[in-house]
Amino acid sequence: MADALVVGDHIVVRSRSDAFVTVNDRPVYAATRLSVLDQQGKLLSSTDYGFTLAAGYTGEWLMMLSPDGFVMVQASAGTRLLHFDAQARLTGSATDLYPAGDYAPAENGGAVDGNGFWLATTFSLLPVTDKTQYLLKLCKFDFNGKQLTPPFTTSTSALHPRVAAAGGAVLAGWLENGGAMLAMWAKGAGAPTVRSLGTGGAQPYPVALNAAGKMGVLWNGKATVAAAGGVMGVALDSNGAPVLPAGRTDLTQETLSTNWGGNARATEIDAHAFSGGVTIAASVVGAFKTGDTPGDVLVLADYAVNASPLSAQAPVLLRFTLSSGASLGASPVFRQMLFADHALLLAGDDSGLQAFYTKRNP
Repeated sequence: MADALVVGDHIVVRSRSDAFVTVNDRPVYAATRLSVLDQQGKLLSSTDYGFTLAAGYTGEWLMMLSPDGFVMVQASAGTRLLHFDAQARLTGSATDLYPAGDYAPAENGGAVDGNGFWLATTFSLLPVTDKTQYLLKLCKFDFNGKQLTPPFTTSTSALHPRVAAAGGAVLAGWLENGGAMLAMWAKGAGAPTVRSLGTGGAQPYPVALNAAGKMGVLWNGKATVAAAGGVMGVALDSNGAPVLPAGRTDLTQETLSTNWGGNARATEIDAHAFSGGVTIAASVVGAFKTGDTPGDVLVLADYAVNASPLSAQAPVLLRFTLSSGASLGASPVFRQMLFADHALLLAGDDSGLQAFYTKRNP
């Protein structure tokens, strides 16, 4: 599994295709197999699109809901927009959001909000060299690829953009010169507010904390999996400033995973606004209970969103292990599929996919 999305009353999973190209004598696969699952995780259909979506492209894709199903946008080395119906059938023709020019799109992060989606795109001046600087532009498009805002330049040296959006507000995060940066575009504001965030060089992951446009950001505490700090996070005010306890300025104390019982295993964090708060899915390496041999423990943690800092919230926590203490793959991907009365936690990698049913009480 590379990604997954709830579309109506079912799930669409994107995973590795059988199609590949050979790079340095090794196969590199397209991640363009789209499979439809029901709410319980049962496979209903699967289509391997191979390289028909983009010739030779082995990069990632952004999957985002649209009124008629969902769209996919290239997440690296391009901005090709494709439309799919709710059953993951390709419809219409492709659109290039940024046609060829002197600057080449390198990376994209995106999020849907209302009548379209926001896209944060890094651009490199051609030709690319070891001294290339990557411009970052933030723009909102409708679902047909028309610009709804002018592309707004937020950085002249950006890497790894991510975006969250809700209620007319948008938050972009990226790395710049080894530090974390944010661009907060509040609802009704004429331009985003750009500021640095002291995460110690860790990748910032913007997240919509609720449907009303309350934003936050998550990161792995010390930018590495093995280091102390765990999963960190803060809510933001309307200017993008972290909401911290009185007198505190050090973000390294904003740990959310104190009670998770282990060290965060993966740097990527899955988080969604849910029932007025935020729910996080991850895994840690630790003992499930006292006396157990340390291993993989899966974690679902729900945090309230109010005027207090995120780190002050006591989470509703669910910890569990795989059957017979089995381990996750080398690079697991987690996706929470949230429905009205339950959720499926999807955990997978190139070798397989597992679904875990959890009862939810909104």
